[in-house]
Amino acid sequence: MKRQTIKILICILLISRMAIAAETGPAETVLIENVTVISPHLDQAQPNMDVLIQDGRILDIVKTSAGFHANIRIDGQGKFLIPGLIDSHVHLGHNPLINRTDLKEYQTIHNEYRRQLPRSFLFHGFTSVIDLDYEPARSGWPTGTELSPEIYHCGRGVRVAGGYGPAFVPPEFVHKVFPNLVYEQRHSNNWPERLDPDLYTAGAAVRRVVQSGAICLKTYSESGFGGVFDWSQPSAETLAALSKAAHDEGLVFVVHANSATDWQRAIAADADVIAHGLWHWNADRKDAQLTSEPLSAIEAAVENKAAVQPSLRVVEGESNTLDQGLMQDQRILDVLTPGIMDYLRSDKGQWSLTQLLELYRKHNPQPEIVPSVLISASIQRATDSMVTFHQSGGALLLGTDTPAQDGTGNPPGLNGFLEMTSWAKAGIPLDSIFRSATLDNARAFKLDHEIGSIEPGKQADLLLLNTNPLDTVEAYNDISVVMIDGRPINRGDLSARSLDKNPAQ
Repeated sequence: MKRQTIKILICILLISRMAIAAETGPAETVLIENVTVISPHLDQAQPNMDVLIQDGRILDIVKTSAGFHANIRIDGQGKFLIPGLIDSHVHLGHNPLINRTDLKEYQTIHNEYRRQLPRSFLFHGFTSVIDLDYEPARSGWPTGTELSPEIYHCGRGVRVAGGYGPAFVPPEFVHKVFPNLVYEQRHSNNWPERLDPDLYTAGAAVRRVVQSGAICLKTYSESGFGGVFDWSQPSAETLAALSKAAHDEGLVFVVHANSATDWQRAIAADADVIAHGLWHWNADRKDAQLTSEPLSAIEAAVENKAAVQPSLRVVEGESNTLDQGLMQDQRILDVLTPGIMDYLRSDKGQWSLTQLLELYRKHNPQPEIVPSVLISASIQRATDSMVTFHQSGGALLLGTDTPAQDGTGNPPGLNGFLEMTSWAKAGIPLDSIFRSATLDNARAFKLDHEIGSIEPGKQADLLLLNTNPLDTVEAYNDISVVMIDGRPINRGDLSARSLDKNPAQ
């Protein structure tokens, strides 16, 4: 549908709503008065505005709202109204904090974690999330959840037998864990015997994604973390077939890739979004210097207009699990419940640190180098490639990959704020960070008709900040009110510290 047609329909909708309100009186109306509106579609901030919200939608943005009836009035004097944030790369179904072998024993605190999960994203302003490997039975919010971000998703990720993920599962069980497989003859030795290859074509994989209600399709170009592993990958022909079929269905084509070679494969397949930054290429692993290989991949991504989720928190999160730094950070108490924190402080709770160290011990091609040195180099590579990509005109999207791995390194909600903080520290301009987490994300995933900016007709998912986000990244941790579907919630009520005070939420 053309943008002009959408605008006409929105106008008709607003006129209809105003007519109904005149006859019956507004049911759910909110007025935010005298606030500074900051929206990525505007050239500059608009001070002293009144924002009218009705039935979960933005009705109007005016200089004065005299005569407008509202059930709820919010004083916006001295505050800043922005669109709700979007994390375009999450995995909601996995609890990275409790060891799988402990889940039965600690089911109560697992349930506690699940109950707090949507509130933790909201606490840090994320009113929409996009799950890139969505399992309805595990990834949705718990039954009875009252306050939660909107979930959009890519359905189940598309993988090949013996590839990233399936390589860790015996072939006879792989389809149970990773049901959206694509058959390739060259990987037939890893193919489950009971599966008919004719039912697992690229087209069939895309149809399964479409039937799940997805807005995107994700596949994986992962050769093995820069040579640590040697995994099967989809061929160029399979990637191209997935791309064409996805685009024919109107889906956004997302490719997991974090090496220079895999970026090039994703770009050749016309990926809309590369679902990771760049931190693997052919060089000494402790050397962070950008060489011609990553620079060529960056140039190709810019030229082909592939948007990139730098996902710095993937590698930074490993560092945080290694040094346990976030466990001492008071901000973590707002997103992780007391029961979870008690478990993490126990001997059993050290499992993820032990697991990470063992992983590096077994698979480190340079065992004489301690893991912290390798992780630091990866962080620097990811940071420098992000900055170079942005300075070259590339489009960045805020996506954290929460949780990127087992451990304490990717706490929900807080992880997004830490990602933005790292971008700012690296020199990404604050207006670019703002756009990447709002309108640029919405446009990349074809959601900008609903979210991403403050405009009449759009969903009233908004944040009222005490500080201007174009002045400091710390503004995203200085939220006064979170609004979901036009419902205002005091930020403090979303904290894990207050979970027991809100048993129904």
